[in-house]
Amino acid sequence: MPAQAARLLLSSLVVLLVPFSQARAAEPAALETLTAEEATRLEALQQKVHKSPELKPIVEKWKQARKEYQIDRDKFPNERDQKVALAWRKMEKELADATRAAMLAADPSIKPLLAKKPRERNAGENATDSDAPRNTAVQPIQDVAGLPRVLLIGDSISIGYTLEVRKLLAGKANVHRIPVNGGATEVGLANIDSWLGAGKWDVIHFNFGLHDAKYMSPTEQRHSRDEYVANLEKLTKRMQATGARLIFATTTPVPDKLDATRPDTTSTRRFDSIPERNKLAVAALSKLGVAIDDLYAAVVPVQSKILRPNDVHYTPEGYSVLAERVAASVEAELKKKK
Repeated sequence: MPAQAARLLLSSLVVLLVPFSQARAAEPAALETLTAEEATRLEALQQKVHKSPELKPIVEKWKQARKEYQIDRDKFPNERDQKVALAWRKMEKELADATRAAMLAADPSIKPLLAKKPRERNAGENATDSDAPRNTAVQPIQDVAGLPRVLLIGDSISIGYTLEVRKLLAGKANVHRIPVNGGATEVGLANIDSWLGAGKWDVIHFNFGLHDAKYMSPTEQRHSRDEYVANLEKLTKRMQATGARLIFATTTPVPDKLDATRPDTTSTRRFDSIPERNKLAVAALSKLGVAIDDLYAAVVPVQSKILRPNDVHYTPEGYSVLAERVAASVEAELKKKK
């Protein structure tokens, strides 16, 4: 099995060994991370048991299910077969359970290692922009008395810069964020009341755009440009009712390979023109008195250096660039509240 696939399965094993209730209740930051030596030890044992007569047939079924899942994922979202995804998840768990049992039978002393977090290999494999419960960015924080309250709303990009924004505004503001990936604007409309809660917010910084611009089929966007703007206006009016100062973050760029407005784009993971959508959103929200944090403009000059290859997400350095802009825009609005 290729090293990348082996590491993928090893990550599943670590999660599956910990009982679900324990994983939910445990303090994620307290979990130890595997050392390089421990990770190598587990990978070697995993590869050994996969070659055994008992597991080899399951490994082959897993490979086939993974191949079919990857083929299905290369289709547009509306054309994907949910049964293929379910079959892959079922096969993934079956192999993980069998592998875990075989590894523990071969060497019971590894049990403590399987309860640790897998090591992060590189920027492309980290979980900084995931809304998994173990990511401290999406966990609730305790307010420091006397400091203003700030709420970050947005998708995975906003998750990626959350922790750095908190550091930059430490001692100046309590920086909260919604506990999930905010996704597209219709997700925001369905959840905005629960996200806002009953507390008082001084500043709300929000980011919607990438999910709305995504193509769900060769001709259908998740939301047209008009629908996107209309949803943003509804969200804005609901948030303005809290009395908070609002900041809209423009949508960050997508690589040329994923830009549907380019004639050479063939990927099924593609997006409508981000600049055009930003232009419409800024015009509409500016009329409503919303401050603008132009993250798009901040990224473009250094895009090739901070975007992950052929992805909309960022390297750690990229999220630092975004965090500095977000923190500065929030601090500027906080000063206006005084």
